[in-house]
Amino acid sequence: MARERAFINATIHTVDARDTVAEAILIRDERIALVGTTQQVLAAAGQSCVIADAAGKTIVPGFIDPHYHLGYAMLEPVSVDCAIRPGDTIDDVLEAISRATRELPPGQWMRGFGFSPWALPGEREPSLAELDEAAPNNPFFLQDESCHRGWANSAALAEVGIDEYSPQPWGGTVVKDHAGRPTGALLEAAVNPLQTRSWLDMASADWEATRALLTRKMRELAGLGITGLCDAAVTPDIADFYARADREGSFLFTVQQLHTADDFFGKQDPRRPDFVQRVHERESDRLRSGTMKIFADPGFPDGPLISCSHGGVHSHRGNSWYSAAEVKEIVRTADSLGIRTAIHAMGNWAVDAVLDSYEAVRRGDLTSEGLMRIEHAFVSAPQTQGPRMAELGVDLVAMPGLIHHTGPAFDAGWRGEFRDELTVIPIRSLIDAGVRVSFASDGPTGPVAPAHLMWGAVTRASLTGQPIDPHEAVTAAQALRCSTINAAHAADRGDEAGSLEAGKRANLAVLDRDILRCAPDEIREMLVLETVVDGRTIFECDEAPRPAVLG
Repeated sequence: MARERAFINATIHTVDARDTVAEAILIRDERIALVGTTQQVLAAAGQSCVIADAAGKTIVPGFIDPHYHLGYAMLEPVSVDCAIRPGDTIDDVLEAISRATRELPPGQWMRGFGFSPWALPGEREPSLAELDEAAPNNPFFLQDESCHRGWANSAALAEVGIDEYSPQPWGGTVVKDHAGRPTGALLEAAVNPLQTRSWLDMASADWEATRALLTRKMRELAGLGITGLCDAAVTPDIADFYARADREGSFLFTVQQLHTADDFFGKQDPRRPDFVQRVHERESDRLRSGTMKIFADPGFPDGPLISCSHGGVHSHRGNSWYSAAEVKEIVRTADSLGIRTAIHAMGNWAVDAVLDSYEAVRRGDLTSEGLMRIEHAFVSAPQTQGPRMAELGVDLVAMPGLIHHTGPAFDAGWRGEFRDELTVIPIRSLIDAGVRVSFASDGPTGPVAPAHLMWGAVTRASLTGQPIDPHEAVTAAQALRCSTINAAHAADRGDEAGSLEAGKRANLAVLDRDILRCAPDEIREMLVLETVVDGRTIFECDEAPRPAVLG
C-alpha cells in the first residue's frame, strides 16, 4: 500500500512555469501526487493518508544550494572558530587557537576557519612566531573566510615540506621574507598541501565520528530548509569518504559533487583516466557526479581578473590560473568525455574567457547541450555578458549572501576605477537578459541560510548602510525561483526537484511566513518549521507550532 500524507489549507508557492499558488498538496510515497485545492486533495487522498492542516502557513519547494563546501564545512565543530567579532583582536584569535590545541595529542593536525584579517585594525595577520606559540605541539593551519589564503605554523609547514628552498607552486604563492624564509602566509594554490593534509588527518582520525559530523551538518542545513546541494570542491579524499558514507546511508538528501583536481585549487586535466573514472563512477541516488570544477581567476594577491576600456584607455589587473586557450581546451576535452563543467570566474575578463570557451563548444563540432555553469561573476559587465550567457544557455550561480558583508570590499577594492563599467554581483540585469540565475551560499565562506541569500538579493543592503548597486535588486518571487527551480537546474536536477509539481520528488519546506508578501527586511527572519525530503520529514522546528495532524 502506498504511503500517503497531505498538507491542506496552506499557501503553496509551487514555482512552476506559471508560478501557480495552490492550497494543498498530496504526497504518495516519495513523489508529489497532486497539487491543488484542499477539496481536490482530500478527494484524492486514501483512507490511511496522514493529513496536516497548515492553517495558512506557507509551503515552498525545498531550497537547493548549488555551491556549498560540505566536505570542509562538516569539520567546523572539530576546528577552531577564528571568525572576528566586534571588539576582537588578534590576541583573541591566538588564545582560541591555544585553547583548542592545548589538549590535543602532540602531532595531531588542527585547523582554524573563518578568519578575516580585514576586520582587524591594519588588516592584522598572525605571524609565524605567534602561531608557533599558540600551537607549539601541533601542526596548525588557519584559513581566511574565503579559503583562498591561509597561515601555517612551523610544524605544519615542515609536515608538508615547505621551507626556504621550496619553489613557488603553480597557481599560488608561498610568502617569504627578505631572507627567503616562509612567513607562514600562503596564497591561493599554495594552500593546497595544507588543506589536503589537514583535512585527511582530521577526518581519518575517527571515520565513524567524521561520518557523524557529516550527518550533523546535513541536519543543520535541513533546518534552513535545504533539501539538496552541490559540493563545489570535491577532492579525491573527499570523494572516497563520500562514497563510503553513501554506502552506509549517511546522506539525508542528494549531494551533487563538483570534482576538483587532486587538491582544492589543483590544476585540472580532464584527460587523466583516474579523474575521468572518479567523475563518472561516484554516482547513486543520494550522491551524484558527472561535473568538474575549474578555477579561472584567483582572489589574491591582486584580485580577480578585470579588463576594461574607458575614455580610450585600456586598463587590466588581476591574474589568471589558465590562459584563455587553456580554459577552452579543458572545456572541449571535458565535454567530449561527457563531463559537465562549473567554472569559478570572478572578474569580467575571466567571465569572458569562460563564455568564449562555452561558445566554442556550443557552436563547434560537438554542438554540446550539456550543463555549463559560471560561478560567482562577482565583478562583471552584465550589459554585454548577460545576453551572451542567455544565448549560450549558461547557468550563472550567484552569491547574494555576500552583498551585505563583502559587497563593500568588492565595490571599493575590486571594482575600483571601473565603477562605471562593472557591476558587483549582478542579478536583476542578468535575469532580465534571460539568464537562468541560481542563488548559492559558497558556505562556509558566506551566509548559508537561503533566507539571508534571498534577503540580500531583494534589498542589496550592506553593512555600510549604503546598498550595493541597488538597481540589481530582484523581487521576492524572483529570489525564490533562483533558490529553488533555477538552483535545481544548476544541480542538473530540474526534472526531479526545485518545484512542487505532480511527479516530482516531494521535497518541500514549511515556513512561518509568506516571503513573497512580507516586508523585504522580514525575509531574513524567516523560520523553517518543517523540511521534507522524498516525502519524509527530516527536520521539525521546536520553536514554533507545526501544522496540526488531522488524521
